[in-house]
Amino acid sequence: MRHMGLRCVSMGRGKGYAFGIAVIGLWAVLAALAVTTTLSIRLALFSMTPGNAVRPSATVVIPSGMNARTVAATLEKEGVVSSGTLFYWYARTHRLADKMKAGEYRFPVGVPPRVVLDTLVQGKVMVYKVTIPEGATLREVARLMAKTGLVEPDEIVALAQDRRLMASLDVRDATSLEGYLFPETYLFRRTDRPRDMVRRMVLEFWRRFSPQRQAKARQLGFTVHQALTLASLVEKEAVMDAERPVIAGVFLNRLRRDMPLQSDPTAVYDLEDFEGPIRRRHLDRESPYNTYLHKGLPPGPICNPGEKSLRAVLDPTPHAYLYFVSNHDGSHTFSASYDEHLRGVARLRALKEERRNGASTPPDDSEATNSP
Repeated sequence: MRHMGLRCVSMGRGKGYAFGIAVIGLWAVLAALAVTTTLSIRLALFSMTPGNAVRPSATVVIPSGMNARTVAATLEKEGVVSSGTLFYWYARTHRLADKMKAGEYRFPVGVPPRVVLDTLVQGKVMVYKVTIPEGATLREVARLMAKTGLVEPDEIVALAQDRRLMASLDVRDATSLEGYLFPETYLFRRTDRPRDMVRRMVLEFWRRFSPQRQAKARQLGFTVHQALTLASLVEKEAVMDAERPVIAGVFLNRLRRDMPLQSDPTAVYDLEDFEGPIRRRHLDRESPYNTYLHKGLPPGPICNPGEKSLRAVLDPTPHAYLYFVSNHDGSHTFSASYDEHLRGVARLRALKEERRNGASTPPDDSEATNSP
């Protein structure tokens, strides 16, 4: 009986101990649930609470490889969120802490953390718009790109002369990417490498100058580089779109007759930052690009031509014109003979004289009027 009593006492103590453990466990669960509930409520409220930024907007750069805690701390430092710790846990509870993308972001004041997280996860980074106009030269393109603050102009010029880059883009027979930087509006990001920016512009050219167009150029007896060079002359000479195929036809007629192209813009292409009217002295200066002194096409494009000039070269207007002269209103007077051309030039000069009210200009300093 004594042994049985002991056994009963022992069993009683075991049940009490187990019950105590269960109670402690229940309290632990309830406590954890309370903590979780409290955290959930805090995070829910936090997700709708704007940061402490005092500026109209905050710009934040998230480098590639930055971990979620550091991202959250950076956002707090810039005043985008009120608490980096809460933002980190907010991202963690939504399983998005590892899905935030690198880049440059701009957050307006008062944006709630849930919107901040959505912006980072979707990678809605800042973009810089660069519009390259038709007829811009390489150096002009470089200056336009430099205005974004993403690159230096000399860096773009150097990349455009990088032989390895040119070869990788299938650009042959050229000394630079002049002509191949297709005029278009581009959107760049701070994380874009300058090399990739240049590559995008050249790839856009190849997209426009399709295999069908390349075949058309060959039918006309041109390589891609030669067709692009001719298109650049058309781009620099033409103002009115309707005249582009006509001007292209003039150049083709002169090439077939082995006549110099005598395109004024070629005489000043290699004069860096040239501005102002083209004078007689420019037409007489030695330059491999000067088509007054050298027959045939210049060594390469003198600008980056647009879609309409490319189309004009591949589908020129058939005619007998060999000359044209600017009317100084965007249009040109076209002539089939030199005598007719001279009469057109004389009429233009007489009209200019009338506008100047009889004022005369010394011949050596007169503007060039003997375009093709």
